[in-house]
Amino acid sequence: MRRFLVLMSAVALACLGMPVLVPGTAQAAAGPCIGAPAADGTNYAETRQFVDTQAWWVPDVDQANNSTTNSGHVHLGACIPERETISSGNLTVKVRVVLHDNPGKANYVSMVFKTSDSETTVQKCYLRATASNFSCPGPASNGKGDFVCSGTCERWLTFSQPISAFNHSGLQEVRFRAFVPEPDSQQMVASFNWQVGIQNGKSPSNVSRYSFLRGKGWYTHALYCEASLRSAPLPDGPVSGIWTPVVGLTTHPDGSLPATRSFMAVDPDFHASPPNRGTVLWDAAGPYGPEPFGAAPLSIDTRTLANGVHKLHLRTSCRDNTLGSTNSGVTVVPFTVAN
Repeated sequence: MRRFLVLMSAVALACLGMPVLVPGTAQAAAGPCIGAPAADGTNYAETRQFVDTQAWWVPDVDQANNSTTNSGHVHLGACIPERETISSGNLTVKVRVVLHDNPGKANYVSMVFKTSDSETTVQKCYLRATASNFSCPGPASNGKGDFVCSGTCERWLTFSQPISAFNHSGLQEVRFRAFVPEPDSQQMVASFNWQVGIQNGKSPSNVSRYSFLRGKGWYTHALYCEASLRSAPLPDGPVSGIWTPVVGLTTHPDGSLPATRSFMAVDPDFHASPPNRGTVLWDAAGPYGPEPFGAAPLSIDTRTLANGVHKLHLRTSCRDNTLGSTNSGVTVVPFTVAN
């Protein structure tokens, strides 16, 4: 899909009554979501990719493995119109939540609109044991969600809010957050940040703070650990030869624990028994990218991969010696190979 750059200032365009163009946005192309699970077979009005973000609370090899140090994973994934332009109606996103070996009672997922000068929770969908998929349930009688899982379980939620809820036009950010209280009174949160072009007739102002695709794991005391794709936008079309996305597997700012390990692979499956690590591209102590909170290119020789859709798994781990386990943030993005 052809990408365009800003050729005139957004203010000038607005004065001329023309649509506001935002950095790195895309022209719409209808079709199915790239890399989507079978449950979401929607033909979307614009290009979408299924991106999965994950929070892990799993001990490192030299840390004790018990009920307080191992809370498994929570996944938060969706077919997102990443840096596509939405100019009317509602922004509607179907969100998949997966619990894997997680003993917690999942509470809710929030949808947040972040602009250059505001951050607003616009919708909450609660995770309910008896609710239908692709709905947005309210809370149980105690005001919370009540979804528990043995092994691996998934739920689908549907979020839909008018684009007029953004207080600016231009490049804006959407954040999803899944909250899972754990039995030991700690809490796990998976966060998913991405950007979209909004044309709603309001004053133009692009979001600029950390405006790239990010998957974050948060855990009590450990705070954030994140993996990010800094190349924007995601590739809508096939890649070939050597593909070199820029990624950041570095320490999250604002007092979070340091990145102590970085891992990247193509097509792993950590829910398999035994886990399948896929084609490992990088696995080393410390961050990938310069600190603080930097990024670096990653070279992937797509000629070693079969043609078709693959998944790039990015994981940053942040060891917590106080609680005796390791917090990880994961981002998984699809890409299509055609050599």
